[in-house]
Amino acid sequence: MKKNTNKLLIFTRSPVLGEVKTRLQPEFTLQQSLELHKKMMLNTLALSEKLDDLDIELCCAPNRNTLFFLECENQFPVSLSNQQGDELGERMAFSLSVALQTYDKVIIIGTDCPAMDTHYIGQAVNALDKVDAVIGPAADGGYVLLGLRRFSPALFAGFNWGSDTVLVQTREVLKKLNWSFEELAIMHDIDRPEDLYRNKELLNAIT
Repeated sequence: MKKNTNKLLIFTRSPVLGEVKTRLQPEFTLQQSLELHKKMMLNTLALSEKLDDLDIELCCAPNRNTLFFLECENQFPVSLSNQQGDELGERMAFSLSVALQTYDKVIIIGTDCPAMDTHYIGQAVNALDKVDAVIGPAADGGYVLLGLRRFSPALFAGFNWGSDTVLVQTREVLKKLNWSFEELAIMHDIDRPEDLYRNKELLNAIT
């Protein structure tokens, strides 16, 4: 049931051995990669317990019908949905476009950014009082957060997702749309071994 005017979408994949955090191999094992994925997902979901001013939706791939996701729904104040689309841009576009039909502000994040906290998300919500879009830049050239007050499919078409050009392309599209936007502080996400070595707490948790 809708109780807020703002929404947070959390994008994640089902924790299946050999299908998550694959860029950590071969330096880390399949099991270590799986454990890292699950730990970061649960850490991100824990934020939902402190975000009373946002309705929170866990957008699941390939679908929500797994025991792990159902347990998450029982443990945290989130609803579950299926990601729709063949590639990441299509899936993000679908979820954001649907949410913006009923919410004033919609923010989308993943589960790969351990530094993500309620303050950072709150900054994004507040920024959308003044601008059409807000970006949380990632140090690797992507972004860890995108917040929108309006929708355009151009923000998700023709991107090489996972590359170091996503942030630059997003800025270019926003300028072409003539939308106002704001950028938050740069964050590090964890995709590759060198990213994990930077975070001793997570590294120690899986080794």
